[in-house]
Amino acid sequence: MVAVAATVFACTFSAQSAFADGSDPASVVPVSGTSALPAGCGMPEGDGYVLNPNTEVQPMVARDPKRPGHLVAVYQQDRWNRYGSNGAVTAVSDDYGATWHPSADQPAFSRCNGGTAAGGGDYDVTTDHWVTVTPSGAAVAASFSLSRTGEVTAMLVSRSGDGGEHWDAPVTLQRDDDPEFFNDRPSITADPYHPGVVYAVWDRVDTQANGDWVQPVYLAKSTDDGRTWTTKKVYDFPTDSGVIGTVLEPLADGTLLIGMHQETNTTAATQVIRSTDGGATWSAPTLNVAAPFTVGTKIPDPDDSGDAVRNATLPLLAARPNSKVVNAVWQSQSADGTFHVAYARSTDDGKTWSGPVRVDKTPTGSAAVPAIAVSPGGTVAITYYDFRNNTSAATLPTDFWAVTCGNDCTKPASWRERHIEGPFDARTVPLTSSGRMIGDYTGLVSTGSAFVAVYGVATGNTADPVDIHSATFYN
Repeated sequence: MVAVAATVFACTFSAQSAFADGSDPASVVPVSGTSALPAGCGMPEGDGYVLNPNTEVQPMVARDPKRPGHLVAVYQQDRWNRYGSNGAVTAVSDDYGATWHPSADQPAFSRCNGGTAAGGGDYDVTTDHWVTVTPSGAAVAASFSLSRTGEVTAMLVSRSGDGGEHWDAPVTLQRDDDPEFFNDRPSITADPYHPGVVYAVWDRVDTQANGDWVQPVYLAKSTDDGRTWTTKKVYDFPTDSGVIGTVLEPLADGTLLIGMHQETNTTAATQVIRSTDGGATWSAPTLNVAAPFTVGTKIPDPDDSGDAVRNATLPLLAARPNSKVVNAVWQSQSADGTFHVAYARSTDDGKTWSGPVRVDKTPTGSAAVPAIAVSPGGTVAITYYDFRNNTSAATLPTDFWAVTCGNDCTKPASWRERHIEGPFDARTVPLTSSGRMIGDYTGLVSTGSAFVAVYGVATGNTADPVDIHSATFYN
C-alpha cells in the first residue's frame, strides 16, 4: 500500500489522510468557513456577473530550493463566472506539505487584497496566479489583474522576502487601458542556476480594428531577486496567429525553454522554443505537435447534459535538475472527442523531442488538467482529474489521480497510476462562461523523496463549496 498524506487549506487549515492505491478509502476532513477576504469586498453581482462565494480554485505551488520542506501556494479566492476572482490567497507549509498556514498578509493583486491606486493592485479582479521561490528563499508571485469587463488588463508581481509570509506592494510589468490589447496568463520562474534572476512570461493579444489579431510572447526579467523588472516582446507571430499559456523553464547549461499553446484561425499546436542567450533571441519551435482543438473547447460531459467542464489547460515543462533532460506534458484530444494526457521527453536540452505518448490510465471518458514535476533522481510525476466513476446525469463524480515513472517514460506501460482523492461532484464547482471550472492548472512539486500536489475539490458543503487540498505521495 502506498500512503498519501493530505492537507486541506482554505480559510481554515486542518489535517486529513488518504491512501493512494485504492486499497483503502480516502479519509478527508472537510473544512468549512467563510472567505479569507474582507467581508463585503468586491463588486456587486448583476449584468450577467455571478459570484461563487467561498470558492477557492486554480492553485499553484513552489518549493524553496534552500529548504525543501518549505512550500508556498497561491490560489484564487471567490471566483466569478466570468473574468477572475475577488482576490488571491497565499499559504505556507514548513513541513513538506503536511500542514499549512495562511500567510500573514496577501499580495495586493486586487482591491479585495488591499490594492490601491497609489500602492498598485487597484483592480476589480485577479486571476491566473503563479508562484516561484528564488535561491535566496524569496517568494515571487504573479497575477493577471484586470477590470471587471476586461478592458483594463495588467501583469503584476509581488515579492516576499520571508518566503511567503509577508508580501511587498506589487510591481506592474505591463498594463493596458486600451481594450485593443489584452494581457493573459502569466507564469513566473526563478532561475535555480543563476541566483537573483527571475523570469515572467505571458501573451498579449492585439485585436485590431479590422478584425485581425496577433498574440505575441512578452517576457519580463529581474536580476535583483524579483525587486525590479524590465519588460519586452520577445517572440512575435504573423497576423491572425499567436500563443497562450507560456511557461519558461531554465536549464543547467543556461538554455531557456518556453512551452506554449499556439493557434491560428484554423490550426493549433503544442510548441516549445529555445533561447541560448538569456532570452534575447528564440529559435523556431523544437517541439511542434498539432492539436485538434483550440483553447476553450469544452471537455465532453460524460452524461451529455450540456453542463460541460471548462478546458483551458496548457503545456507545462519540468526539467530534471542539473541535467539535459526535460519533460513536457499537455492535454491532447482523441478522435472520439475525449481529452487525455500527452507526454514527450528531450534528452538534449530541448533541441529534439521524443514522439508524444498518452500516459493517463483513464479507462473511459476524459482525463483533464495535467500537471508535472520531476525529482532530482529523475522520477517524473503527473497528476490529473478524470470522470471514470461517473454514474449519474445529476452529478459528475470526479477523481484526482497521479502517475509516476522512473525509467523508459516514453513507453506508456512504464507509468504507474495511484488514486489521490475523490470522487467529488464537479457539477458544484464554479460555473464560468467556458464551463465548470475545476481549474486551468494545479500545483505539483518534488520535495526530493516525495511529490506534493495542490489541487481543488468540491466539498459537498453549499456554504463552502470548493476547497484547496494538498496531497503528498511517493513513487
